[in-house]
Amino acid sequence: MQWTAFFTYILITCNTPGPNVVLAMNTARIHGLRKTLPLIAGMMSGLLLLMTFCAIFNLLLARLLPTLLPVLRTGGTVYILWLAWKIAFPKRNSLENAPAEDAPDFRHGFVLQFLNPKVILLGLTTLSTFILPWTTSKTWLFGCGVFLTLACSNGVFLWSLLGAAQKRLMTEQGRFWDYLMGGLLAWCAFSVSGLKELFF
Repeated sequence: MQWTAFFTYILITCNTPGPNVVLAMNTARIHGLRKTLPLIAGMMSGLLLLMTFCAIFNLLLARLLPTLLPVLRTGGTVYILWLAWKIAFPKRNSLENAPAEDAPDFRHGFVLQFLNPKVILLGLTTLSTFILPWTTSKTWLFGCGVFLTLACSNGVFLWSLLGAAQKRLMTEQGRFWDYLMGGLLAWCAFSVSGLKELFF
């Protein structure tokens, strides 16, 4: 087992911006950390289920990935662009300039995991590259799935804390942050769509 490469890969992948991180950070920025916790719980639950599926069906999914990837990319791109639009152009109460919509909830966080190619590829890549060449133990595969869920959730929670800090410190620049977060999420959608490889 290549522990240094494994932990480096996990650290970088789980803590760099992606759909989970941007959505959680923006939700905390607008609604506060407490109202973001159901979203994070949904993300954790979806991640755990997804990583378990990756552990159980890793070899089958690896064979089917070339066929499934266009479907995952299309569905993920559409969903992430919808989230980007909602973040960039939120409905606001005219009196307080506060968000009129409720915070994304458990269901949003759960569904996002199955449309997020970043975490699907994280599970498949980690298991097939680092774990399966070393062991085929079901205990190790499941344990790695749990570890990946906790690592990703840790990254999401840390970025949510950053969003909550933005809510306290930068309330007057609300529209700027709406556009910035929406733009970052749109860039994530562009990255996972496969179009990035055509242009760059």
